[in-house]
Formats: sequence, C-alpha cells, structure tokens
Amino acid sequence: MNNSSEPSLFPGKQGREQRRHPRYPCDGYAEVFLPHGGLLFRARILDLSISGCYIETALVNLGRGTQVEVYFVTNQLQFRVLGNVAVLRRKRGAGIAFANVSPRRVLQIATLVGELAEQQVKG
Repeated sequence: MNNSSEPSLFPGKQGREQRRHPRYPCDGYAEVFLPHGGLLFRARILDLSISGCYIETALVNLGRGTQVEVYFVTNQLQFRVLGNVAVLRRKRGAGIAFANVSPRRVLQIATLVGELAEQQVKG
C-alpha cells in the first residue's frame, strides 16, 4: 500500500505533485548566482513557497542539484537564500529548492507566502 506522504516510486511520472509545500503565483524578479561567484542570470520569479520557487528564464545552463544563491524581489520585499536546482526545464526555467534557511528568513518567507495566498483567494 502506498502512503501519499511517501515519495513517488516513479519520480518522472506526469501529473504527480512532488512539492512539499503549495506554491503561490507572484510577480517579481530573481538574480541567480553561484556561491562565491558572479551573477549567472536574471529571471522572472513565477511562484513561491516556503521551501522553494520557480523562475522563468531561457538562460538556464545549470545541472540539476547545482547549488545557487538566489536574490529575489517580490511584493516589495527582498530576500537572498541558498538553494539547489531541483527541476530544470531547458529554455523555460528552473525550480529552486531552498537550503539551509535561517529561522528568521523562514519566518519572513512564510509571511510573504501568506500574503500571496491571501491575494490568490481575493482573486
């Protein structure tokens, strides 16, 4: 019997939601850096959750699992977080899973996600 909280045995299977937290649409931009390196690219941030975000750009030239630092601005708030490329869609964008986020930053992101959730409900 498969418990829905267990990871999928078929990670590539279409239609199976694998995110840990719901993501909410947002409008803003992100700048992606390699840690201890320079700016790789600028992108549009499409959605955000407590544990990650999806950015849209045709310039993604990174492998899955690559560690990145993401600086993003949305809803007049700015954040800088470390993450790993979790999903890569060539010439479309990348899903970034946040990593090693401080408790203070988690609270700030959670507040922003709450605002985005409210905006989605209001229409």
